[in-house]
Parts: sequence; C-alpha cells; structure tokens
Amino acid sequence: MMMGNRLQKIQKLFKKTPNALFCLLGAVVFLAGVYFISYRTAPWEVWLPSTMNNDEAIYNREVVSVITHGGPQGYFGYNENTADIGRYSTWGPFLIWAYAVPAFFFGPSVNVVLWCNLLLITLGIAYYARSARLNVWQCLALCGVLLGVLRPLQSSVSGASEAMQYLMAFVIVGSAAAVRRTGKTGWLVIGAAACALETIFRPYALLFWVFPLAAVWQNKKRRCVCLAAAAASFVLSIFSMTKMAAAYFGGGMDFAGVQLLLQGHPIAAVRYEGERAVRLLAAAWQYDIVPTLQGDVTYIGGGVLTFLAVALVAAACLVWDKRRGRPTALKSCAAFCAGFVVLVLLTMYSIDPRHLMLLAILLIAAFVAEDAAPAAVYMPVLLVLLFPMNFSRGSLPEINTEMAAQMEIVEQVLREDAANAGSDPWNSTLAYAYDDTVFHGYLYAVPDGMGIEFDKNSYLWDAENPIYSRYVMCGHGTRVEERLLAESWQELVSTEDLVIYKRS
Repeated sequence: MMMGNRLQKIQKLFKKTPNALFCLLGAVVFLAGVYFISYRTAPWEVWLPSTMNNDEAIYNREVVSVITHGGPQGYFGYNENTADIGRYSTWGPFLIWAYAVPAFFFGPSVNVVLWCNLLLITLGIAYYARSARLNVWQCLALCGVLLGVLRPLQSSVSGASEAMQYLMAFVIVGSAAAVRRTGKTGWLVIGAAACALETIFRPYALLFWVFPLAAVWQNKKRRCVCLAAAAASFVLSIFSMTKMAAAYFGGGMDFAGVQLLLQGHPIAAVRYEGERAVRLLAAAWQYDIVPTLQGDVTYIGGGVLTFLAVALVAAACLVWDKRRGRPTALKSCAAFCAGFVVLVLLTMYSIDPRHLMLLAILLIAAFVAEDAAPAAVYMPVLLVLLFPMNFSRGSLPEINTEMAAQMEIVEQVLREDAANAGSDPWNSTLAYAYDDTVFHGYLYAVPDGMGIEFDKNSYLWDAENPIYSRYVMCGHGTRVEERLLAESWQELVSTEDLVIYKRS
C-alpha cells in the first residue's frame, strides 16, 4: 500500500509543470552541467581571440561599436566593399542590434558575445519549457535529447550568432504551443516578434511563420495580421540583405536555377538544381559522412548525421501520432520547415551544419511539446546514437600572453592615431589581409568603433585594386607589404606577428 502511494506521488510529480523560476533554474543547472562535462576550462578563463572562427571577431567588433559609440565609426565589409546604406558587414545591422541589447549589461570585451550567447540559450530553453507547459518528464526528455544532440549547445559556447537563432526557434515553438492552449494575445505577440526577427536575420525563416499561423488559422483577423507581419518582415529582410549589408566577397547563394526559371526554362532549371544537389551530396558523402561513420568525425559529417537522426525520430513520432489521433500540429509545422529549408540549402547554398542544427532545434521542440510517453523511446535512442559521436571533452582557449601584449600595443597606437584622422569613415577603417600569415584573432585589437575591411591578400597585393581604408594590417615580408611600401604607405606599428601601415 505504501509503495503504491509512493508511486502515485512520483507519477504526480512527473506530471507537474514547473513554474517560471524553476524553468529558469533548471536551464541554468542543465547548461552548467553540460558545460563542465564538455570543457575543462572555466568560463571566466576563456579568451576568444585565440579561436579560429574569423566571423567571431567581426561580430565582436560590431557589437562593441554599438554599445560604445552607437554604431561603427568606420566601414565593415569585404575587399573594400561597403553596404549601400550604413556601415555594417554582411549580416546587416539588425542582428548586431539584437546582440547589443544584452551586451550593454556585460560591457565591451573580447568575450561579450560569448556571455550574450550563454544568456540567450538559457533564456530560450527556460522560455520554451514554460510557454509550452512542459511537465517534469518532458523537461527531462528535452534535456536528454539536447544532451545527445549536443552540437547546438556546443556552438552556443562561442562568439558566433547561433545561440540567437536557437533562442528564436525555442520562442517560436513555445509561443505557438501556448497560443494553441490558451489563445492569449500576449503569447501570439511574442511568437510573432520572434518570427519577424528570425526572418530578418535569415530570410528562409519566413517559413517559420507557419507556427503562429497554424495556431490562429481559425481566427481570420489574427490570421491576416500574421500574414501581413510575415510579408513585412520578409521585405525588410531582403532590404537589409541587399542594401544594409556589405556583400561577402563573391556572395554565397546560387541563383542560377532561379534565373533559368524566370527566363522561361523550367526543365533546365530543375536539371541544374538536381545536378547541383547531387554533386553536393556526393561530395559530402565521400569526404564527410563516410569518414564520420568510420570514426573520424568531421564538422559537416557529424552535423548531417545528427540532423538525420533527429529528423527520423521526428518523422517516426509524427506518423505514430497521426495514426493514433494525437496532436501533430507543431510536428507538422517543424517537418514542413525542415524539409523545405534543406531543399533550399541543397539547391542554392550548401550543407552547413549551422543551419541544420537550427532545424534540429525546431524538430526537437515540436516533438517534445506534443509527446510525453514516447519520450521513453526516442530519448535513449538519440542519446545512444548521437552522444558518443558528438561528445568530446576538451579545453577552450585561454589567454595567450604574447598575443595579448601585441594586441595591447596595436590597440593603443591605432586609437591614438585615429583620434586625429578626421570624420571620413574610411579614416576609421582597417583593411585586414586575409590569408596573409596574420592570425585573424588580432582583429580583436581594433579599437572600439573602428571598422574592418576583411580583404583577401590577393586583392590587396594587386595594385589595380583600390584601398580606401586608412590602415592595413598584413604580415611581414608579404606581397601586400611590398605593394604598400611601393605606394609609400607609412609603417605605423610593427610587432612580431604583424605590421600595420597607414596611408601617407
């Protein structure tokens, strides 16, 4: 009898929904646990300039420019290119402004985006758990699945922008679940705002509007408002991408198939896209997926297999629930978004795990919110399949004293010289010779507010290409330095690893 009462109490406990504070504390405890089993380095000892992701330096300098000067004082771009409107790089201003909001609380530092990311992923999980009204068992299932997948959590421990995308995905799915459950306008407003922001950040996220639309479809007024907001956010996204963002070298998207279709050649367009997708998949299979299956895990191979495992589990849950008449709205929306975006990536972009992991978060959030008992099956399946492949305990970069000393010299000299350079934005811009022996971590030394032109060294050493930037950072004894000396540029500062020239 006593055993039966205890079992009933345990069952009731697992069916309870934690309040907002417990959701937040649970997210903090879970993420702290994941961090300390994944990394040997204490978070306060991490030093991002030692990492190899060059995008992180640009994110950092743009975010710091907003919280210190209200925006870049110089231009951010590639090969001396700039946005038609404003001074922001290829991601445009909106993503940077979104990061600047939490960044104000952390202050300017080389790790400010990292602190923002840790906060964003924590808030995303906590908000989703509360808005979707996950019970204790579902919260445990969510933690178990995320632990198995792991890659989204790992990519949030960085200076990149993935945590912001995951936050938006959790908010979108959680809000849609809340609207379907309560019909309250507040949940809808939050979900629609997240959809709008994510659409502005990544135009293909226009598809994510199916979540709030599915929740309000029976209400004509709300449906029309969501459709209008979706259209407006997509137009703003295209405007930002084409006018407020500097072009990334030669661009990244392949629109050849679309152009063939617009020219009236649908068969040629389909053939072109099919051949492109087959080449992309064949290369991924040979160079990434097969080595990963053989134990040599690659970035792309591990990402593709992780996404496939999540997608197959989500598909199984969708079929299971369809046949038993259980709720499937969220899973159907997530499956639609995932399938369509993967098709876009194959035909117009590349198999990039950054985007695949965003889709994985959508799928996970959808099937956790609409499933409880089946979690006893899919959680251990994903843990067994994915955790051994994705988990590896390692160390994060700590401060490099030699590099830090050089950065301090560079920052001081540039700040003092730029103070008398004049108001032209090019006078507050440094051109960085990419692939010219100088590690891009040194870009963290660029003074707050100064812009960065991320130029290929082959562009800079060609005398026919103009250099508008007042400063150029390059390597010693390189072809870029030869050109600068031939054109009478003045050496401003020289360290062991780099030299900076100033236009004479």
